[in-house]
Amino acid sequence: MLGILVKKQLAEIFRNYLYDPKRNKARSLSSKIMMFVLFAFLMIVVIGGMFFSMALGMQVMIRLDYGWFYFIVMGFAALFLGVFGSVFSTYSTLYLAKDNDLLLSMPIPIQDLIASRLISVYLMGLMYSGIVCIPALIVYFLITPFTFLRILGGLVWMFVVSVLAFVLSCLLGYVVAQVSTRLKRKNIVTVIISVIFLAIYYVFYARAMDMMNILVKNVALYGQSIKDASYLIYLFGKMPEGFLGSMIGYLAVSLLLVYAIWHILSHSFLKIATMTKTTTKTNKNKTTFHQHSLFKALLLKEFGRFTSSANYMLNCGLNIFVMPIAGIALIIKSQEVMNVVKALSQNVEGGLVVMICAGICLLASMNDMAAPATSLEGKNIWIVQSLPIEASLLVKAKACMQYILTALPVCFLSLCVIFAFRLSLLSSLVVLIFPQLYCLFTALFAAWIGMMRANLQWTNELYPIKQSLSVTICLFGGWAVSALIGFFYIYVGHYLGMGVYLLLMAIILLVLSYVIVHYIDHHASERFMNMH
Repeated sequence: MLGILVKKQLAEIFRNYLYDPKRNKARSLSSKIMMFVLFAFLMIVVIGGMFFSMALGMQVMIRLDYGWFYFIVMGFAALFLGVFGSVFSTYSTLYLAKDNDLLLSMPIPIQDLIASRLISVYLMGLMYSGIVCIPALIVYFLITPFTFLRILGGLVWMFVVSVLAFVLSCLLGYVVAQVSTRLKRKNIVTVIISVIFLAIYYVFYARAMDMMNILVKNVALYGQSIKDASYLIYLFGKMPEGFLGSMIGYLAVSLLLVYAIWHILSHSFLKIATMTKTTTKTNKNKTTFHQHSLFKALLLKEFGRFTSSANYMLNCGLNIFVMPIAGIALIIKSQEVMNVVKALSQNVEGGLVVMICAGICLLASMNDMAAPATSLEGKNIWIVQSLPIEASLLVKAKACMQYILTALPVCFLSLCVIFAFRLSLLSSLVVLIFPQLYCLFTALFAAWIGMMRANLQWTNELYPIKQSLSVTICLFGGWAVSALIGFFYIYVGHYLGMGVYLLLMAIILLVLSYVIVHYIDHHASERFMNMH
């Protein structure tokens, strides 16, 4: 029974590799092999290669007889990756699994159910931490000779790292599960946490090489400080060097931690598995309901759909957060950015303003909320079809939702650009107005292409959000148009000038926007009635 349950847990984790939710059937054998080959390539070649390069960059520590310090750095990197890679699967598979009620109703021993989920969590942590530990050991043994104790120590070290990742994943997963059951607006909080994590990740990634160089250059100073301040951490790094005492000690502690997790879950699993979300009592008699116009009601419906899905917000509206951050960063790094923009414009008169507008448009085009909006109606499209409303209003509401959510951060970014570059009054007006016209065009185009290429036959909302043709066209098409606006001026700027050129571009965008609106007004109803 335990083997069957473990197999079930692993099949759930790799469900997308075995099952095609778009077609609602299992993948073919060739498709499964291709998916797992791609996954192996990503994990082993891409991520493993990255950490192999990192290990090679720190090989001087091994040559200077500070191999233990090398293993401390690589061990903590493996621990971080192991926890990050498995904590959310821990949250969903160990604590708040959707099949808890079903499995608890079957004659399955609770111990087998707990053990299967703990094993799956451990294997996920081992997979992610191993991507760091194995390259670290390979580089180490390329420099130092093989001995039995070193090989044994390396295996014990990797096991200890995986156990620590497992324990931390269980603890953090429990915290995530507890918080998620008490949040009223979990999706928005998820988006904010994701944005914060991405910011931390990119800051860390940008400074990773500098930090590694500092560690390498000052290995003796930092190594001695760690040895004096925390002897236990020093012993952690001594395991792969064949120090038998540290191996025995850390192995005993790891087994004790595993037993503690098992003991705690054995006595609290039923309470955790059956915990439900808290509810808030509301008094409807004291609630005031307001009547809205038809278009405003449709617009609020689109806003509600957008904020109800963390996947929707993160994949289609992430730049709502990025553009204000970019504006503030631009003020701080204005001189460096100005040098880059001037180099791109090749010192053509007025090229600075045109390139600034093109750059703002490029960032704005990464918001494509209206593109999957029609497809997200899914099987509920009959509700829209049965209502006595013009389909054109629904499409315009989707476009308006994207325009509002994009135009506001674009306006803030434009103001930051004006302040950072000390633009003249005319240039300031251009930088404020032109990107707004571009936002209007892209919102209408996204709503139109989303209506034309609607795909209602999906079982997972990630497919219309991330993999639909309409989203691909909007994203890459927006990049192409914004790049064309910027670089085309290099060739015609000597003849037209900045003002005339951007006026012509604005007229083209307005004409295209009018054509899209005209098509929506006359053909949206027919398109929606034929959707199924």
